[in-house]
Amino acid sequence: MIQEATTLLKENGLKITQNRLDVLCVFLGSEKAFTLLDLEKIFSLKHDRSSLFRSLQTYYEKGILEKFCNATGTAIYTLNRHKPDCNGKSHFKCKDCETVVSLPNLPTEYLQLLGNNKMETMNLLIEGTCENCQNKNPETL
Repeated sequence: MIQEATTLLKENGLKITQNRLDVLCVFLGSEKAFTLLDLEKIFSLKHDRSSLFRSLQTYYEKGILEKFCNATGTAIYTLNRHKPDCNGKSHFKCKDCETVVSLPNLPTEYLQLLGNNKMETMNLLIEGTCENCQNKNPETL
């Protein structure tokens, strides 16, 4: 994973630091979404809040991470696994296991409703309980 993280940093013209490598490895090693608080807990004394936040912002600006607001308004980040030709980013996030799954492109008809409006960002986050968690906890249905 460190090699993959190093390659991503180089491809995006970013300086390789231990903080950046550590943060990127967390995302590369998981299908989950993370908040700044999640990363603070993971790295507790190793990296400070400001450094973690700067890494998240840099990765978001470079398109390495995607950023969404969950149902409580908290910013969550996930690795950008979309292809460049993607017409809209939509995901499903399990509220129990926090796994994030990329959904197919939005239908063209949906995007055509925007008409001549200039679209700058588009993120659709659907939150619920994945099938695996439903099977583990049938009483949550």
